[in-house]
Amino acid sequence: MPTEMIIRLILAAILFVVIVIILVRFRRGKSNTDARDSLEIMKERYEKGEITKEDYEEQKRRRGKA
Repeated sequence: MPTEMIIRLILAAILFVVIVIILVRFRRGKSNTDARDSLEIMKERYEKGEITKEDYEEQKRRRGKA
């Protein structure tokens, strides 16, 4: 009987650790993303000359920010 209880405790601890690891990775993935939105990136590319003004305006229009 005590052996069964020890096995259950060990399995519960392993399950708890796995859940914590999954939650930490999920949160880190959300907060670790660059806070810049795609329009800011397009603006930077426009300023560097990588895209034309028409491309930038089109992307702005598609996102409903024009």
